[in-house]
Amino acid sequence: MKKPALRWLSDIFAFTTSKVVLLAVLMMCVAKVNASELNVMVNESVMVAELNRSELRQIFTGQRQYWDNGNKITVFVLQDSDELHRQFCRDILQMFPYQLSRLWDQITYSGQGITPIRVTSYQALVDALENTEGAIGYVERTDIVKLRRVEVDLE
Repeated sequence: MKKPALRWLSDIFAFTTSKVVLLAVLMMCVAKVNASELNVMVNESVMVAELNRSELRQIFTGQRQYWDNGNKITVFVLQDSDELHRQFCRDILQMFPYQLSRLWDQITYSGQGITPIRVTSYQALVDALENTEGAIGYVERTDIVKLRRVEVDLE
């Protein structure tokens, strides 16, 4: 039998637990909404309409360095600590940012290529994509005039 002095405490704990569960469900929903806002974008000079996950991994890991028309691919990314970069790595490339960085280091130190250009802010990323011929990157918005959205086939 519960003591009357502690009964109110158990009621508060039960109420708080339900709040925590509700908050966790809401947080998962917010993460799903944000995932749909991630877009792979290229400079308007790039004539690519669709890329699959394998092609994107080749581009962002430095294995593919030229577009089909022979133009150089310039990859722009945000810092490893940026949430949009982590989301891109996780949802599109299906790898962790540190794994991507290690691959870039291997390419650089072996002399097989150069690493993507890391920018320090979202606006710097957009500016770099707009002003660099052959550029590819990822953004949240699709209303940027000088960029073309690339459909991503994740299957």
